[in-house]
Amino acid sequence: MPGKHYDFLIIGGGLACASAAKELVGLGHGGGIGVLAEEKEAPYDRPPLSKEYLLGEFERDWLFLLNGDFCREHGIDLQLGIAAAAVDTGAHQVTAADGSRFSYGKLLIASGCHLRLLTVPGSDLPGLYYLRTLAESEAIREAALHAGQAVVIGGGFIGLEAASVLSQIGLDVKVVHRGDRLFEKFASDEISAFFEELYASKGVHSIYEDEVVNLGGKSRLEMVATRAGRTLPCDIAVAGIGVWPDTGYLEGSGLRLDNGVVVNEFLEAGAPDVYAAGDIANFMDVVYGRQRRIEHWDNAIRQGRRAAANMAGGRGEFRNVSYFYSTVFGLTFDFLGDMNGFDDVVPLGSFENKSATVLYLREGVLRAAFLLGRSPQERSTVAEMIAAKQPLKEVEARLAS
Repeated sequence: MPGKHYDFLIIGGGLACASAAKELVGLGHGGGIGVLAEEKEAPYDRPPLSKEYLLGEFERDWLFLLNGDFCREHGIDLQLGIAAAAVDTGAHQVTAADGSRFSYGKLLIASGCHLRLLTVPGSDLPGLYYLRTLAESEAIREAALHAGQAVVIGGGFIGLEAASVLSQIGLDVKVVHRGDRLFEKFASDEISAFFEELYASKGVHSIYEDEVVNLGGKSRLEMVATRAGRTLPCDIAVAGIGVWPDTGYLEGSGLRLDNGVVVNEFLEAGAPDVYAAGDIANFMDVVYGRQRRIEHWDNAIRQGRRAAANMAGGRGEFRNVSYFYSTVFGLTFDFLGDMNGFDDVVPLGSFENKSATVLYLREGVLRAAFLLGRSPQERSTVAEMIAAKQPLKEVEARLAS
């Protein structure tokens, strides 16, 4: 028999979990909320881990989203170090890895993603780090204080943020990237050229169209070898090679699993009283009319709130122009919308002056935008224009005004 019952049970310990719990409290449902978090830390904010916190500019206490006092005051039972092992949607029951069981009235799955790990020879050597958890960020920062050379494996956002921080700390940094340019996902020559020049000016050496095949060292990491025959001496390496949705424990639950947990526009997971939000949710994006899974903080926060409101009796669809930001070498840029299927790219402004916008269009209609050095007001305006499916002429006129 289940050991404990919750009106609202949340699996996860990140942004979607915290925003959902706070929304439920705000809606008057404190006292019946349970949280099963695999990590032993209370839910915390992850974006600073590869930026301000790694650089030492962000206090540890500022990271936490649900502290003990808040949970005690509002009746949130925060169970840390408890990993979900199985979900029985018919019985409304969750079984943890330690065998304990919990029943629920409504369930929110917000367990996020797991890191992809290197499997090349030498990948078990001390000195190789990943960057997703608070403990990993702290370990990298400590190691960097005693290192001179670093290799960043992977040219995605986490890798390039880490490369920026390690360079600012004072390390000689090399980035090994399978792609042929930096930030290639933006599909813009102007954006890639700008960042390639920026990274090079800061002393970061970018290696393209290559990959790591071996890590070497006697008792700890001393070098990285690549497929193209390069040998890169290093004291530490940071691997950022992607993540995958944490759905293994949901096998046999009856939920539809396809690149995450498939949910509709109401974030309902296809079983009675079950919802999903955040990185793990493959949701129907009503703005674009297609299923998407998004691994960004704004999406997690907003989906957590919407899922909580619907769990509490609402019936609102999740409608949002997706948004994320990144900061490298003190420069912040934003990306809004979905560039899938775009057929035209229009750059505006000046990358030389670090103030530029790149518009992505499909059949003349704004679908997405990259913004560098632009104001929060312009970001909001662009989001409105994307939602309204405005044509290029109207977009250019509004941005010029």
